Amino acid sequence: MRKKNTKNGKVTKVSVIVPVYNAGEYIGQMLDSVLGQSMQEIEIICVNDGSTDNSGEIIRSFMDRDSRIMLLEQPNINAGAARNQGLLHARGKYVVFWDADDQFHRRALELMCRKMQRTQADICVCGVCEFVQGGKMYEADGYLKTEFIPDKDPFNKFDLRDTIFNFGSNMVWNKMFRRKFLVSHQLRFQEIRQANDTAFVMKAMFAADRITYVDRYLAFYRVDNADSLTMKSSETVFCPYESYLYTLQELEKEPEFALVKKGFRNKAAMGMFRALNIQSSFNSYEVLYDFLQREGFERLGLTECRKEDMEEEWVCTDLERIRMMSAEEFLLCKANERRMDRDQLKYTLRRVRRRLSVLLKVNQKLKRIKGLAGRK
Repeated sequence: MRKKNTKNGKVTKVSVIVPVYNAGEYIGQMLDSVLGQSMQEIEIICVNDGSTDNSGEIIRSFMDRDSRIMLLEQPNINAGAARNQGLLHARGKYVVFWDADDQFHRRALELMCRKMQRTQADICVCGVCEFVQGGKMYEADGYLKTEFIPDKDPFNKFDLRDTIFNFGSNMVWNKMFRRKFLVSHQLRFQEIRQANDTAFVMKAMFAADRITYVDRYLAFYRVDNADSLTMKSSETVFCPYESYLYTLQELEKEPEFALVKKGFRNKAAMGMFRALNIQSSFNSYEVLYDFLQREGFERLGLTECRKEDMEEEWVCTDLERIRMMSAEEFLLCKANERRMDRDQLKYTLRRVRRRLSVLLKVNQKLKRIKGLAGRK
């Protein structure tokens, strides 16, 4: 393990922890994004998770230019282990966990830190844009659903009993944490290859006394990195399930879990459907589908479902279908649903076009009438 950091005498407000694995194509852009932050009282802890490319060399070249960068080395384990290692070395009052292939608004740290200080919050959540290399940014509202947040700031699980897990995502990189809060609750990342932030984020949301948010798009999430674990989900097929099961086992130890149990079931169900949807081969899809059908949903407490308990009504319908159908039958059913949705959309668009055509003709006729009236 190797580390380097030159102290400049300033108090470190925010520790930026970056797990790095074979990110040579992107890490330079990411570090430029961090070093360009309007808040300068930061430290950047890069944890090289056994990269086999030039990621380490690129980070060292940045270290020669800026003493706020620290490099830790470890054999390849996973991003969860790398984040845990970085947290052990963090000195900032606040902590963010940013990924090596993402980018961020230049005022992201400043705005989130300011909001944390004003509200004395344990956690701050911000909005997210998704982007592809060289392409446009697209606002992605699923990472911060302000319509679920009460007219109260800060808030906690007692204010959002049913939606404390559902007003945002389980992604860790659009959140800022008070470091003493993480330490006092012994919050650590699950050391699995994918979805290692699920338990960390959900346990943090449950434990926090004060949660706040910045309703701006401050985190920019890259969706076209073919080397990311999300893109290689078929190689880590059971990780999402393992993350939710572990989270359930941990939260069930807490006396107040009953308050948020409905919200957990909602989040877990949506998480399992997402895990199915991101599989890149039918073989991995069928393996996960058959496991969930056989025992996975039962172990997650999802054998019974009421539509009124779910954020989306289709969740209960699809849970029932999975209990009764094979993977092939379920996929065919969903394909037919999507075809019907497309047909309905085409029909609706045709009706809209016809109405627009009529309105245009009426508008043209009114213009002609006004023109004639003006000449009299």
